Amino acid sequence: MSAIRSASTFFGCETLNRVSFLREDVEFVKSTLTHGSTTFVPFLGGEALSLNGSLYQIQLDDSPSLLQPLLHKLLPLVNTPAGRAHSSGVNLTFLGLKQGEEAREGVFVYRSQYKGTPYYGIDFRVDSETIIKPQDIVALTKMTPLNRQEVFEMNNEEASLYSHAKMYLDWLSKYNFCPGCGSPMYPLDAGTKLKCSNLNSQVNCQVRDARVTNVCFPRTDPVVIVAIASRDFSKICLARSKRKHTDTIMYSTIAGFMEPAETVENACRREIWEETGIRCDDVAMVTSQPWPYPVNLMIGCLGIVDANGINEVITLTHDEELLDAQWFSTEDVSKALDDYNGNGMVHFKDSIRLPGSTAVAFHLIKHVCDKYKRRQGSL
Repeated sequence: MSAIRSASTFFGCETLNRVSFLREDVEFVKSTLTHGSTTFVPFLGGEALSLNGSLYQIQLDDSPSLLQPLLHKLLPLVNTPAGRAHSSGVNLTFLGLKQGEEAREGVFVYRSQYKGTPYYGIDFRVDSETIIKPQDIVALTKMTPLNRQEVFEMNNEEASLYSHAKMYLDWLSKYNFCPGCGSPMYPLDAGTKLKCSNLNSQVNCQVRDARVTNVCFPRTDPVVIVAIASRDFSKICLARSKRKHTDTIMYSTIAGFMEPAETVENACRREIWEETGIRCDDVAMVTSQPWPYPVNLMIGCLGIVDANGINEVITLTHDEELLDAQWFSTEDVSKALDDYNGNGMVHFKDSIRLPGSTAVAFHLIKHVCDKYKRRQGSL
């Protein structure tokens, strides 16, 4: 396994080797669930827990009195209908093996070549009827839920671990019944797939009886997010949404969900025209970012506009989602980014703010500014 790889976008740091091919190996799953180094990221009702503002994590060897009784109940449920949260009280998902620990003494080893600390996300949804009971997790219920501000103040490695666990556990909590026949579904492959529990061959089920696959896979919603720039990068179009969460005046890139049978490039062209009226043919992908609110993949792109008196004209009357959109001087935006200290949002002119470094929009705007600087010979 390779060393930890850096990531340019928040939530996108891969510190775990997912070893996805081993998830279907029951021996591997059970051996990871009982190894002393195995680390769990606990959630209560879909919310992670905070320990002094950091993501709370529990290692089996450090908390045997809490974890061993839980795992004793959970191990027999692996790959069975009783493993579903409505019966067990738990959603459990294998995240991967921690990279860069191959030489550490006591590290988990499987088949002599797969090494590292196993990580799991575990979400407790217990009641008096579930196999795991409320009294089994009293210590966890006394802890404080992690809030979003704490998430964005984490380092990227910790935030990415949180995102990874949250997106899988969110999916497991929402998809409980088979879309083919309505029967309960239960988790397979360490909580990374769901299978229909219907054993009645007389009942037609489009999921269970499908030729290609008879399981359901985790959902990820693709979103295109695009920075719009003039051909010479001297101008950048930024927009202000009608959605208001605070009194902050925020200008950013535009974004929207991809639709079926749509390429990334065509989705960008459509969103640009629908939201701003600008006509853009030249689109290229730049970067991407997982976004765990709830399960999005932000596909960051750059749209280049050839100004001709028609293409660049802003019209907000199509979709009417935006409050405003303007062409700004890239030089002015670049100066604001140069003065940015990396915390919170970027202070632009007057009371306008731009996205901070935890957002992929920031990196797209910076990409345009860097392109402009190179053309000016200043980068």
